[in-house]
This record gives sequence, structure tokens and C-alpha cells, in this order.
Amino acid sequence: MRVLMGDFGAIVRLGLRDVLDSEGDRVATLETPNAKIVAGLTQRPPDVVVLDLDSPDGPCLAFRIASEFPAVKVLACSAVEPTMRVYPPFHNGESYTVDLNPEVLLSAVLE
Repeated sequence: MRVLMGDFGAIVRLGLRDVLDSEGDRVATLETPNAKIVAGLTQRPPDVVVLDLDSPDGPCLAFRIASEFPAVKVLACSAVEPTMRVYPPFHNGESYTVDLNPEVLLSAVLE
């Protein structure tokens, strides 16, 4: 499973990496600045993109990726309100929101 992480603050990024790395070889985490994510998706799309829902471009970028790259699952996480917006693959940019905790995040990545 290839997971691409967008821009997050250093502390949040470390926490997310810790959760994802707990799966060992099952999850390979890559980090890319938000400005370069779309270009990277055209070369070798990951299975999942994890974005910061609280960043200024987070919500628009999540919708854009989900719409333009329908096979990629997009997870947009908020630290302000511990929630996660999930854009399932092949749902034309539609999303749903769930409470965010490490177990839910890992489950969403792996399912």
C-alpha cells in the first residue's frame, strides 16, 4: 500500500507517520508538498493520499484529487476538530466525515 502525505505541521506529520509506520511493510509512506502532489499523481499514483483539511488549500485539493484521479482514495484530516473527510475511490469527489483517531485512520488507509 502506497500512501502519499501532503503538507502537515511537523508534530502532526510525525504522529501520522507513527500510526502508518506501525503497519511495517504493509504501508509505504511518502511525503510531498501540496504544490507538487497533483504532478506526482500523474507519474505513479499512490493508493491513498492523506491531506491536512485545516490547510488553506486542503479541502479544494482533496476534492480535486478525488475528482481527477478517481482510483485514489483521499483522506483529509483535521486537527482543529478531530475529524477526517474520506473520499472513497470511484465516487466522483463525494465524501463523508468520520471522527478521527489512530484506529479509524489506519482502518481507512487499509480498507
